[in-house]
Amino acid sequence: MTGRLLVALVWMCLVWLMPADAVAQSAPPAQPAPEGGPASNLWLTGGVAFGTLRGDCQTCEEEFPYRHATSVLVNAGYRANERMDVGAEVFWMPVDSEGGQQINTTHIDAVAQFRPWASQGFFVKGGAGMAFVRNWVDLTAQDPINQKALSVVIGTGWAFRPAQRFGFQVFASQHVAAIGDLQQAEENIPDVVGNFWSIGVSVVIR
Repeated sequence: MTGRLLVALVWMCLVWLMPADAVAQSAPPAQPAPEGGPASNLWLTGGVAFGTLRGDCQTCEEEFPYRHATSVLVNAGYRANERMDVGAEVFWMPVDSEGGQQINTTHIDAVAQFRPWASQGFFVKGGAGMAFVRNWVDLTAQDPINQKALSVVIGTGWAFRPAQRFGFQVFASQHVAAIGDLQQAEENIPDVVGNFWSIGVSVVIR
């Protein structure tokens, strides 16, 4: 009788321990948190760049010079997945003209930034929106000209620490402000466009 009772108790213990043992075996090992904390859905960048501006138009005979200045770039948006970020970008570049006026251009674009390889920092970026231009084309007009323009941006770069909460990236981009036809007192200037090239560095928060 005692032997049967002992065997029954052993079987009850085995049955009671089997579910806990199975759960322990099926549970994946805990992964250590990445340095600086886990990445979130936030995508925020801010930095400075060295920029070059050159204006042009379809029928202009004069050669518009290249102008250089420091620019500011800010991105804010959503981390769609480990390879893509989407959001809005603000690019601002003030340039002094020969006439002493400051040409201020602000691009506001919807952009997407994509990394083809999740383990690498290389990325490409593209987007479109609006550009707001102040004191434009002072070579053909004496008064300041304020215009809205179609904005297009393309770019590329390399992100360092892309899987961490805090990182930084180096980038090169081109912003185009397509103003279109510009009506002056004496003439209509067709297809006015401004090209902005920039190379810079920015801090990244995810």
